[in-house]
Amino acid sequence: MQPRTNAGRRTRNTVVLALIVTAVWAGAALTRGATNPDPYTPTGPLAHFSRAVDLILD
Repeated sequence: MQPRTNAGRRTRNTVVLALIVTAVWAGAALTRGATNPDPYTPTGPLAHFSRAVDLILD
């Protein structure tokens, strides 16, 4: 048998990707919090979508 199966590799890759996304999101949130103290500014990975929706609706 193979020491690592495809399922094991996929699981490991998914976990690593989730950790990378979490680290980038946390870094962006810290940077945004340090530079933009406005509490009404949307934050998070989908914040730019709300701006796009505002532009479309206006």
